[in-house]
Amino acid sequence: MKTTNDADGVRATLAAIAQAADDGRNDDYVAIFAPDAVWDIPSGRFVGHVRIRDFLDEIRPTSAQRHVVSNSIIDIDGSEAKVVSDFVFLVHGNTGWSVAAVGRYHDEFRYGEDRWTLSRREVRDQTPAGFRPASEPVRVRK
Repeated sequence: MKTTNDADGVRATLAAIAQAADDGRNDDYVAIFAPDAVWDIPSGRFVGHVRIRDFLDEIRPTSAQRHVVSNSIIDIDGSEAKVVSDFVFLVHGNTGWSVAAVGRYHDEFRYGEDRWTLSRREVRDQTPAGFRPASEPVRVRK
C-alpha cells in the first residue's frame, strides 16, 4: 500500500541508497534499484542488477565517505516519480573530510510491492575540470 505522503517514501529511498553506498552495503544498494534499472554515470552506463553490482564491487569504499543529497524536487504521478537532487560527495583522507565531487541526480522511481525503487539514475557531475580536493580540511571557528 502506498504511503499517505509518497514524497516521504521517495526521500527515504534517496537516503537509503546514499547510506548503503557510503557503508559499502552493495546488496542493499542494488536492492533499491528495479531489476531493469539504468544507472548512467560519467564513466559508463550499467543496466540491471548484475551489471550494477559488478561495478559496485569494483568501487567499494576503502575509506569513510558520504553522499549528501539535498534540494530534491519531487514530481509524483501515480506510481512513478521523477526527482532532481543536488549532491556533494565527501571523502575522508589523512587530512580529514574533503569534497570529491559535486553534481546532480536525475532519478526516476517506480512504486510497487509496497516500496519505491529506482528505475533510472543519471548522475551529472558538476565538479569543475581540474578540481582537486583541498589538502587541508576546512576548519570551523568555535
